[in-house]
Amino acid sequence: MGKANISFPAGMLEDIDARAAHGGTTRSGFVQEAVATYTAALDRNTDLLSRSERIEAAIAGMREIGSALPPGPDGATLIRRHRAARPGWLEDKPNADDE
Repeated sequence: MGKANISFPAGMLEDIDARAAHGGTTRSGFVQEAVATYTAALDRNTDLLSRSERIEAAIAGMREIGSALPPGPDGATLIRRHRAARPGWLEDKPNADDE
């Protein structure tokens, strides 16, 4: 296992020792857990930033596609129009036996 010599500001080492004792662990164990928690949080933040960048890129791509489309109703208007229309399979059709 690797070792590190770390300097702490005044009072911090006492705080670490008190928290480690309260948690039933050693100073070393407390610092290891703190570093593991911190690095996991950094990884989560990196993942969230990456996801956010991909979403922004997708939005930019959709805006570019949208700017090339001719003017007309938006998607919500088309959906409402489609929902209000009577489906073709409900239309009255002549019975093949009647012909």
